[in-house]
Amino acid sequence: MVERTLSLSGDVSLNDVRRIVETAKQMGHEEQLVLSMNSIDSYKVENVFSVLERHNFECSTKGGHEGTDYYIIARKKR
Repeated sequence: MVERTLSLSGDVSLNDVRRIVETAKQMGHEEQLVLSMNSIDSYKVENVFSVLERHNFECSTKGGHEGTDYYIIARKKR
């Protein structure tokens, strides 16, 4: 499985959303998108979930081992 990774800034900006959309448009069913950010900012990602859902992705979340990282793992729905 191919994995694409994007890092998001503390405040998820319009530029971050654009990068997510452009990456999502290029992805196939055998790829996953991993979005990483600081766990302190994890409450600011509702718009990210909305964008991914509109582009037919299912998402799961994961925290880093030391508690400082937050990951959104997205895969295209079949």
